[in-house]
Amino acid sequence: MNEERLLKIVEDMSESIKNLQDCKEVLRCSPENKTTIFIEFGLKQIFVGFFITVESLTSIILKELKEFKIGIDMKDSLSILKNNGVINSEIHVFLNVARLLRNRISHRYKEPSREELLEFIENNNDNFFKVLELAKGYIK
Repeated sequence: MNEERLLKIVEDMSESIKNLQDCKEVLRCSPENKTTIFIEFGLKQIFVGFFITVESLTSIILKELKEFKIGIDMKDSLSILKNNGVINSEIHVFLNVARLLRNRISHRYKEPSREELLEFIENNNDNFFKVLELAKGYIK
């Protein structure tokens, strides 16, 4: 396993989670105005950044399992991780919903509302950290 790449994933994932929490707090405590629109945009981009680290982690794990294929999509990748016992059903569902939100943000079709994204982040706070712990578990 590429230890250097894994350390960078853990570092980026940790930073993304902290930034998601910080943005969430600001948006929950502030009425919507011209400034909070920029924070909301930042929240969406940080969320996408978090998921990019998940994609990188998934790629590394699939290579370790000898299950990596060029062009494999995240839906199939997450199923392989679940079927190999790398993630449980709860994390599988969490990452699948996060994947769909990430697609909606990135491709700008039916973008999630501020409230929808904040609610997802709040309801899945523990799951973000469980994914981070999974990544840390691969560091030797």
